[in-house]
Amino acid sequence: MTFEPVDHERFPALRLGISAGEAGGAAPAVFNAANECAVAAFLAGKIAFADIPRGISSALQKLSGMPSGSREQLLAADSAARRLVQEMFKC
Repeated sequence: MTFEPVDHERFPALRLGISAGEAGGAAPAVFNAANECAVAAFLAGKIAFADIPRGISSALQKLSGMPSGSREQLLAADSAARRLVQEMFKC
């Protein structure tokens, strides 16, 4: 087995996930929700594969600063990210 460095240009969602994890707060919840919603839209044939990281990035830029001190706040960030991606891709 051979391991090579990840090509972040080919796999931008990985870079976004790493950045969200490093940022902490609501960013990981926003990343996860946006990713799940965008992947579901892709699998349903509503968006292109390349649109997935675009949706994630948009959600992170707009929502990663949301409060994250409680379970309820993280669930609110999750819901907001899902709504944003759904509205972005009209799905």
